[in-house]
Amino acid sequence: MSNKIQPAQYILLLVLFCILNSSCNQTSPQKHILIIQSYEAGLPVYKEMKKIFAEQLQKRKIHAEVRSIYLDCTKKSEKQQKLTLYKGLNALSSWNPDIILTCNDPALSALLTCDHPSVKTTPIVFTGANYPNEVFIRKSPNMTGFRNKPDYRTNIQLIEQLIGNCIIVRVTDDPYADNILLTDMDQQIKDICRTNNIFSTERIRLSGKRGISIPKEKKIIPDAMYISTINGKSTRSLIRGLGENYYNKAYLAIKRDYLTLSLGRFSSFPGFSVINEMIGYNYGVVGGYVTTMEEQTILGANRIADILFGAPTDNFPKIIEADKKYVFDYKILDQWDISLSKLPAESKIINIPFYIRYQSYIICIAFLLGITLIIVIVYQRILYKRESAHKKEVQENLKREKEFLSFALESGNIFTFRYKNGIFYFDKEFYHYLDLPEEPISAERFSNAIHVSEQTDFQQNRYKLDHGFPSRQITRRRYDFNGKGYQWWEFRYAQNTNINTENNDYSVEVNGLCLNIQQIKETEINLKKALKKAEESDKMKSAFLANMSHEIRTPLNAIVGFSQLLSSDMDLELEERNEFISLINTNNALLLKLINDILDLSRIESGQISFTYADCNLSQLIEDIFNTHRLLMPQGVELIKDIPEIPAIIYTDCFRLTQVITNFINNATKFTTHGYIKVKYEYSEDNRHILISVEDTGKGIPEDKIKLVFERFQKLDEFAKGTGLGLAISLSIIKTFKGTIHLDSEEGKGSKFTISLPYTPQ
Repeated sequence: MSNKIQPAQYILLLVLFCILNSSCNQTSPQKHILIIQSYEAGLPVYKEMKKIFAEQLQKRKIHAEVRSIYLDCTKKSEKQQKLTLYKGLNALSSWNPDIILTCNDPALSALLTCDHPSVKTTPIVFTGANYPNEVFIRKSPNMTGFRNKPDYRTNIQLIEQLIGNCIIVRVTDDPYADNILLTDMDQQIKDICRTNNIFSTERIRLSGKRGISIPKEKKIIPDAMYISTINGKSTRSLIRGLGENYYNKAYLAIKRDYLTLSLGRFSSFPGFSVINEMIGYNYGVVGGYVTTMEEQTILGANRIADILFGAPTDNFPKIIEADKKYVFDYKILDQWDISLSKLPAESKIINIPFYIRYQSYIICIAFLLGITLIIVIVYQRILYKRESAHKKEVQENLKREKEFLSFALESGNIFTFRYKNGIFYFDKEFYHYLDLPEEPISAERFSNAIHVSEQTDFQQNRYKLDHGFPSRQITRRRYDFNGKGYQWWEFRYAQNTNINTENNDYSVEVNGLCLNIQQIKETEINLKKALKKAEESDKMKSAFLANMSHEIRTPLNAIVGFSQLLSSDMDLELEERNEFISLINTNNALLLKLINDILDLSRIESGQISFTYADCNLSQLIEDIFNTHRLLMPQGVELIKDIPEIPAIIYTDCFRLTQVITNFINNATKFTTHGYIKVKYEYSEDNRHILISVEDTGKGIPEDKIKLVFERFQKLDEFAKGTGLGLAISLSIIKTFKGTIHLDSEEGKGSKFTISLPYTPQ
């Protein structure tokens, strides 16, 4: 039992340990680290330094907030740097940094001389200091760090190794401030480099000639290494000292300030540096023997971590010399054509282009791609030979199957054809079918056989036949190949690019089938007509039923309503009762007329109505109609007749013609309140038609509604009496007589209905 519990206890303890460990990490206080940088905030090296510094702190499990103060020593004087630092420390007093890191000499010098109280109490670590104040530092228990004392001797030997004996040019703009640098350098190189002050007071050069710029291969190589100091405050000295390369020369940067930033780029000979800030950041410096920024950052970060973990500052050596290595900028090496083989062993090269850094990998990949390409080409060649053999086999099969296809096509009106170079070639069955001589048909002759309305389409597609097209094509047109009338033909075809290398023939060949579809087209046309007629009939039926139900419902409602009132117990006066009876009779007459009109219209359109044709004296017919309606005219309206002296005798149905003229007069009566209504007939100019007209001075018909008046149930005035079928019936009757009705109307002036009937003089 205890053996089973023991593993579970171990697991529980492990989980508790992880929780406590993470809790400790989360609750550990955040440290405050202040970094004092000597140069401007935008210095490219600082971005890389921050990254390395953060990585080192993370490795040492230091949770810290890091802030920086930038002194910008290249533009500010020492006094301005001290003031900037003092103000910065005051501003961060509430933040209370746990430790201070200084980078390079200007930052360390400003911190030691700014007289801020925190300098004596806060632990200080310095890095990148070339010439720190050793006396002050050794007296300060809270200070420790790393020195990067320039190794001038090794850098001079490096220059000699790379470019041979030369005059090394160094620039100083403040001999008093640079005294430490110059003295130390002179001491280190006194036995390997002679002094040559190019611009001495005597103005004497080593060559005894005025310096000029000449090609590299013609430069004079000195017999030993020389050092020349140029006054940076003299523009003339800078131009001559850095611009003239009569002798083999090299520029050596001994510090980084506003003046030296651009000297390497403008120098007419290679430049080197004893400090890392000048290498790799587009300052025109080839390289040098220096302590790298990465090295000094790692040293400073680890020393800070040790102190933050509780180690006393005075337990560490006050000043430790940082290691150095050879560092070179590939771009500048290439610019001055300095071979990599001349570089010392274990040199660090920066800014190497991608294609140079991974040159071996690129060569391997290119080699593999080449091998792959060769394999693909060989494989494609094998596939091509295999495909060629397969094509040859298929062509043989096609040749055998052609005979079977020809036999199958002979059983119907289907024929094969081929088009090439503007000529159509049909099989012999096509010529036999159309009774034509067996000869090729040119594209022009083929085009002339097409119906005129479809020739344009063929001309537009002619380009495809001659130059090719992407997919199968189907065309349907009317052709008259044999002069016996146009018939519908369907052509189905596809292109076959014919490649004849012997005759250099690369023209497009078209193969296909053509079939006579005249019978199919006729059937299709008949079906479309039947479908259209059925759709129209269905629409007419629906519209007819809708309108008829509405028109019938109106008088029926009146009849039923007034009948219920008469049969009810309501006490009605005699006058009201007579009015209701009159309304019932009126609506009965209206309903009866509506039904008669509907029946007449239905019989006329279905052809079931019977017409009784006989000779009709048209003058007598107009006279009878005139006598019937003249007493029925409203007050203020006069009925006028106008007939020729010689009566016209026409062969027609007098009853139906009377019905039409009566409808026109009734229509005019409804909409004419004053003026006249004229009934007239006359002969047409060619004496082949009789023109019967009914003209009124009523309110007329709007132009946009003239075409609607002959439609069923069309009432331009909803309050006027009538069913809206009279004019539709009249039009159907006149059409049966093979005549026409023409309407002229102007709104506010009146209307004129004119009937035109065929007339044959007797």
